[in-house]
Amino acid sequence: MSAQVQSPAVGAGTADVRDAPLARALASPRIRGLDFMRAVAVLLVLADHSGLYRLGPLAFFDGGFGVEIFFVLSGFLITKLLCDEVDRNGSISFRAFYWRRAARLLPAFYLYLLGGAAMLVLMHRELPWGAIATASFYTINYYQAFTGAEPHYLSHCWSLAVEEQFYLLWPLLLAFVLRKRLGLIRALAVAIVLLWLLRLLYVVLGASDEYLYRALETRADQLAVGCLLAALVRDARWRARIEAFVGMGWIVPAAILVAILFSLTLHGTLFGKYAIAYSLEPVLVALMIPVAIVSANGLGFGARMLNDPVAVMIGRVSYGVYLFHPWVIHPIRHLIERATGLTYVSILISIVVLIGVAYVSFVCFETPIQRAMLGKRPRGASKVAS
Repeated sequence: MSAQVQSPAVGAGTADVRDAPLARALASPRIRGLDFMRAVAVLLVLADHSGLYRLGPLAFFDGGFGVEIFFVLSGFLITKLLCDEVDRNGSISFRAFYWRRAARLLPAFYLYLLGGAAMLVLMHRELPWGAIATASFYTINYYQAFTGAEPHYLSHCWSLAVEEQFYLLWPLLLAFVLRKRLGLIRALAVAIVLLWLLRLLYVVLGASDEYLYRALETRADQLAVGCLLAALVRDARWRARIEAFVGMGWIVPAAILVAILFSLTLHGTLFGKYAIAYSLEPVLVALMIPVAIVSANGLGFGARMLNDPVAVMIGRVSYGVYLFHPWVIHPIRHLIERATGLTYVSILISIVVLIGVAYVSFVCFETPIQRAMLGKRPRGASKVAS
């Protein structure tokens, strides 16, 4: 099943992308700099979930902000892949897209879900049946939004549900926007503002923190900001403005980092967090993405840091790191901490062990199954990595 749509490339505004350094960097099957951002995102989550949150007076290790990074990156990359498919084929193959997403995400997820349930049975522990049922259909975010996020091995899967709901809906919405020639950049900008207003309305009406944190419609703007960035870098005029912004040098990432740290201080109240910070932070992440891409394709210290093999590896296996971390970091940390009394050492070792587990899963389980599934991919399925 596919939809014939108009290419989002429009006239001279997107002509000869090869002339732009950013466009050349984006033409790579695996875009440099993004794995480093994934690594930062997942390490923020691990640090937060390990009990580290503040660095002095600053809320530096905010796992929620790490999730925002993942959301913006997902919106950016998925939109880029779908628009590239439209450029190549003049259509979006929904069946091929959903098959690629299933091949990449579902094997590890259901291994974790079923394996965790089996471990609880063997340990004679109670199973969280409501969470298991809703996680199985990627609706656990709404289950938690209405019932509360009880601590168990599926508590963190709400964000995976948000992303899966986005993967389900966005290709259909994108095809509609392109088919109706509504203007992708304009449509996304309007949608983001409306989503900001909707979340503000929820805050004013007294929506719970659990709902505001986990519902798709209260997080969709963060994904849409990434989608908007993908649309902007396809337009030569916007791309030139972005490259001029990036070309201002070190002051750009420094200013973005300061703005992020300031925004994190607003999380103390529902209004500050959801009406202001959660609208500002995805924009700051989106601004950082072209900075990371251009820097990673350049020279000097920034390029070496962004292309560091360990960071790149962590970024590549970040899905497994995030997915499996309740299995590993808490048991390992508590075991080592009881034996040594060294809290920070136990946290560090547990994170290293977790990364090793995720790497083995990626190489020995996820990648072989993905290749087997894509080897039988439906007609029109793309081979482009995502």
